[in-house]
Amino acid sequence: MSDAVIVALITGICAVAGQWLISRKQAQDRETAEAVRDQRIEDRLSAVERKLDVHNGYAEKFAEIGADIAVIKNDIKTLYRQKGE
Repeated sequence: MSDAVIVALITGICAVAGQWLISRKQAQDRETAEAVRDQRIEDRLSAVERKLDVHNGYAEKFAEIGADIAVIKNDIKTLYRQKGE
């Protein structure tokens, strides 16, 4: 084989190896970026879930307060009736 063919083969092998390494590095970078994005989404979802739990706690408390207000209204009506008698 002539020197030119050997140089061409070595150059071709190096070019293919270089492209393979670049492709692999880009794939790893994409996977890392996707993992970071997924973690951020999960963190945001967890924050929303915590806020929802807090909100639901307040909703339950407001329901209890509403029931207490109804009892207080009935007590006030009873007191007015007793005062009027």
